[in-house]
Amino acid sequence: MDSSVLRHPRIAEAVETLVTAGGGRITYDIGGGGREILLAAGARLAAETNTPLTIVEARTLHSDVRAFVREVQPEARSAVISAEEAALQPDGSINGVLAVHADILRDADVRKPLLAMARSADHLLVARHDYSDTTLDALATPGLVLRLRDLMPPASRPAPITRTPAPMDMSVALRLVRQANRDVLPDQDFAVFDDMAEALKRADPAEVRQRIGELRSKYEATIELARQRRAATRPPDPSRTPRDHGQEQSAAHQQHRSQGTGRT
Repeated sequence: MDSSVLRHPRIAEAVETLVTAGGGRITYDIGGGGREILLAAGARLAAETNTPLTIVEARTLHSDVRAFVREVQPEARSAVISAEEAALQPDGSINGVLAVHADILRDADVRKPLLAMARSADHLLVARHDYSDTTLDALATPGLVLRLRDLMPPASRPAPITRTPAPMDMSVALRLVRQANRDVLPDQDFAVFDDMAEALKRADPAEVRQRIGELRSKYEATIELARQRRAATRPPDPSRTPRDHGQEQSAAHQQHRSQGTGRT
């Protein structure tokens, strides 16, 4: 047990509340200072009311409990007993302040004697975990709850605000894919669609949108290149007959002769 935990504002507040109320119960997470609160509140309450303090705790902790009480409240008159010793006490023999850790109530043989002892005490303090026995809960009020998260230091700076990117407009990608299906491109130009498929697998929507924009420019350039290739290899227009071609040549020849006659 570490008396330095009593300097934590939330733990100090819990001790103050229990002392002011003249007793009560603290439910706490393991490692949350519940035993320290129980003993500090009990010792202070005994000192302020000038009554004896009886602490019922597991025998293996007796030495630590005594040292803790001497440190935080040297003037308190205290005795530490086990659950088995408490069960042998005559009814009504305990007065003053009674501090009990509910873990000792796992033994059904001590629950009834401890309940009688709690009723005879002037002030009752109980520390418990969520899974501890509830025999003394009704007598130990008010009931406080202290969680480990309550003891965590507040963040020195506010947490950064994260904004979820707007959903990507997949119509852009779908339109490009449909356009690709309509256009006949050389085999080497289909690499752009492999890039597009890879981009769509990315987890970051902003990155996907950026990649889609790059692919759109690359795709449009590819389409234009393909059109130029088709235009270069396009067969002659069947509607353009040799007769029409001959007439065009004859008209051009006559125009040339007219221009030549006018020269001096």
